[in-house]
Amino acid sequence: MDLGAARELAARAVRDSVLPCLVFGVVDSTGRQELFAASGPRSAAREDSIFFVASVTKAIVATAVMQYVDEGRMDLHAPLARYLPGFAGSGRESVTAWHVLTHTSGLPDMDIAAMRRERPSYARLLGHVMAGRPALPPGSRYEYNSSAWLLLSETMARLSSMPFPMALARRLTGPLQMRDTSFDPRYARRRVVAMNGFGVRNRLTGEILLRFLARATLPGGGMFGTVADLLRLGCALLDGGAGDGAVPGSTRILTRRAIEQMCRAQTEDIPHVAEDGTRTTVHQAIGWRKPAGDWPRRPAAITHGGISGSRLWVDPEAGLAFALLTNLWDAPDEPVVAILEEVYRARG
Repeated sequence: MDLGAARELAARAVRDSVLPCLVFGVVDSTGRQELFAASGPRSAAREDSIFFVASVTKAIVATAVMQYVDEGRMDLHAPLARYLPGFAGSGRESVTAWHVLTHTSGLPDMDIAAMRRERPSYARLLGHVMAGRPALPPGSRYEYNSSAWLLLSETMARLSSMPFPMALARRLTGPLQMRDTSFDPRYARRRVVAMNGFGVRNRLTGEILLRFLARATLPGGGMFGTVADLLRLGCALLDGGAGDGAVPGSTRILTRRAIEQMCRAQTEDIPHVAEDGTRTTVHQAIGWRKPAGDWPRRPAAITHGGISGSRLWVDPEAGLAFALLTNLWDAPDEPVVAILEEVYRARG
């Protein structure tokens, strides 16, 4: 596959200061992988650089949740109170894992600015979510929510009898050898690319932020990782999961049936109401998004992005996974869309 045009678009996005730096990569169901890194004058990137992947964490956690569903240990449509006895009363007993995974729980989210200011621990955040009351009947409206994902992480922890980060590592990131995907990248500080546009003005502030994220272990958006690691996950979801072993050391993580279930659109009949009252449809799969808007129209594909400019794209029908990581808070989608379109053109 000739990725020359995609590489040139990526290099131009950095050269024109649209993005500070980036790494992108492509893998197919045989495990054949290509990576490309582009550095800017103030942000250097290598193929093995570690970036804050932000809400791409949701795609990782959702895949792990589906492992429990696949094994019959978790019911997507059962009240989460079945697994979290303290999460009951005041309408909470109607909230299911499906509601959290599709952002239709009706629960209140925690403001990012408040989290930055208060830097709460995992336990405190969990207590906040466990005490929350649905403002809307679960399943009645789409409202993007990151805090509610602590209900999923705590369910994983209790079903596995171990802390959530350990359960995630043992079940998913460990078997796939996603060695640089974690909530605490401080062991590899030299490879961590600093975020731009987030108010991290010096090394001390950055260290405080890393310490907070390591302590909070946010399942809705607190992980760091590399493009190669994200492609390991993407490859494991291609060809109905039959690509296990294509990446050295990887194992099958989900059955074909579970992958198909995870990839199906879930919220076509559930409205999203904007602040101005406009009603739209969000094309949400289980923990992932379906392509919409300017993204390539690939009906079998699932994707997730992050506020840091991160993007993971998996297209089982095309046998293709794509990942791009950069380090700009609230980065534009346009250069990523353009690069991905060139990848498809090269694929033929």
